[in-house]
Amino acid sequence: MDKIYQENELAQIKENYIVGTLATEEDNIPWLGDTREPVTYSAKMNDVIFFVKPLSQEPKNMISLHDNINKPDLYVGFSNRSISNLPFNFRNKNVDEQVQDIKDLLMEKLLVFKPVLTQKLNTSHKNIEDLTPEGDLKQNMRYYSIPNLDIDSNELETKLKHEEPIFFERYNHAMPAPLFILTKDNYIFGNIKEDQWRLDPSFNHSSRVIISPKTIKRVKIEEIEKKKYIGSNRERVVFFEDEFIDTTIADRLDSEGVTLDDVKNELDQQIEDKNPSDVIIKASEINSIHEITFLKDLELKAKSRNLIYSRRDLLNFHTSIKSSVMTILSGQSGIGKTKLATLYAEGLGLSRLSKNMLIIPISPAYTEPADILGYLNPSTGLYMPSETGLIDFLNHAERNENQVHFLIMDEMNLSQIEFYFAPFISLLELDETERFLQLYSENSICHNNQIYKSSIQLKDNLVIVGTMNTDETTKDLSDRLLDRSNIVVLEKMTFSEIESEINKKDVLSKENTGAEQAYGELFMSWKSIGESWNAFNREELSFFDEVDNCISSVDPLKGFSIRSLIKMGSYLNNLPSDENNDFKLDRRIAVDLFIKQRVITKIRGSLEEYETLIGTFGSNESEMIEGELYELFDTDRAKIISNFEFTKVELVRKARELGINGYAT
Repeated sequence: MDKIYQENELAQIKENYIVGTLATEEDNIPWLGDTREPVTYSAKMNDVIFFVKPLSQEPKNMISLHDNINKPDLYVGFSNRSISNLPFNFRNKNVDEQVQDIKDLLMEKLLVFKPVLTQKLNTSHKNIEDLTPEGDLKQNMRYYSIPNLDIDSNELETKLKHEEPIFFERYNHAMPAPLFILTKDNYIFGNIKEDQWRLDPSFNHSSRVIISPKTIKRVKIEEIEKKKYIGSNRERVVFFEDEFIDTTIADRLDSEGVTLDDVKNELDQQIEDKNPSDVIIKASEINSIHEITFLKDLELKAKSRNLIYSRRDLLNFHTSIKSSVMTILSGQSGIGKTKLATLYAEGLGLSRLSKNMLIIPISPAYTEPADILGYLNPSTGLYMPSETGLIDFLNHAERNENQVHFLIMDEMNLSQIEFYFAPFISLLELDETERFLQLYSENSICHNNQIYKSSIQLKDNLVIVGTMNTDETTKDLSDRLLDRSNIVVLEKMTFSEIESEINKKDVLSKENTGAEQAYGELFMSWKSIGESWNAFNREELSFFDEVDNCISSVDPLKGFSIRSLIKMGSYLNNLPSDENNDFKLDRRIAVDLFIKQRVITKIRGSLEEYETLIGTFGSNESEMIEGELYELFDTDRAKIISNFEFTKVELVRKARELGINGYAT
């Protein structure tokens, strides 16, 4: 009879990941299905079952099962509960077609899954959960499961020196003691002995303490090595090819490895040798280089998918995201708003599988925050999260503050945004330290409050992008929302321009580095911390006062607000810097774009109210009668700051609407 495990032990096992490969007929497959094949149907279970051979470290309790001759070294999966992405229409196919679909999906692929120890009738079974195929399998290759910490090498060294607990989120006590550790700045720590590890004295099942750490060494690995030798990269754990670790890294640790006693903080060394300001400037230059490379890759990745956006739109969108918690993409239906938002997140190495990207298709039925968040059920005392998955996403973002998290709300104005998104709108402009989303009262009884706390902190790593259309099925945006977000209207390029750019893609795509994971880790460093007010000179501030006075004379509530000016300063401070000027948004154009998408968007109303301010067209619609605002942006004084071409075009559009409909939107 097998050992009986406690529920907490079984739960700990399932928190980890293993990589493996589909078994072959030579792997002593047990007779659980109708045939002894790697993929087979089981009439008894009414399901397709399959067998996977592990290629990386397994939980210790799983390894102990190998001692039983009746428990082969294989994990059993079921099509109805083990696989994350079954083929379309899988359930409507016959048995033979289902078996073939599973074979096609899993054969000769590296498989990543969570191990599950199932107990039935006093026997234990090695099962599979959340399996995903990842890339082609390299024959006869095994892998090291290495914890990937969300701290840099200096922080880890400090913890090691002081024998402090180290938190391994996806490599807990159920796994064998780790012999290597990877930090977020690409250092591998090795020369670790299994008997050096002790469990965390606080009994945290994901923390360990290392004793006598002086023998431990570290070496730097390059991003290109990670891309080449990592078979799979899961949240907080990576799977390196064992040959790379056993030969290249082992040799490098012996010849180049730096011990804790010899370690010298590289930045401190730079400060000793140079002026501290030089070090800061150098770091800024390096971040800028990575940022421009990301933008180039984003453009190339879009072209590779036949998505063509103007470079100005990409730069505007990127700068808006850096400078504002929320950015809204607008434009003609079918222009690629949602695809751009998704592409940008994927370009940063984010994904729904890694829980740092979430797409919520907004339903017209959403009328209150509970529809996207969830609610506390007073009858059961349980917090019931919404099916959108937003609560789990926000919790993950709060716990992983160094990793950017991307929330995409698709067609967000199908329902009234101010209703279902009300708590967020109130929080958007607060400082991170005050930005707490209240889910329920702290005094309420909530039995699952360990999972769903009464409040969640919305940190600076949260990026919100909405997409919107403007037709009879959608709702207008309120001034309150417009004052807190950038509205980026994507430019419709001509068909000839699109065709020309698509034909260039094969040549350009060779330049793409594809270093998405590195971009995601660097994104937070691209954000400027400069003071917004320092972005302007007195001439600009004086002109913006004029703009405010001009608008406020008609409607005091729609002027150039202080909030908008501060956000404009942040936007200008966050403009990418490119020495070659290829991916640089001219400051004069940036000022124009910001005013168009943050100030002019709020000017909406009737002909009687806004004709003088906006202007209108005569009855023949051939000549515009310029309004006060257009004339102001067309003055010589204005042209010192910007030509305001986009702002004036938008004013012309509004003037035409006033003339035709008697109302400007």
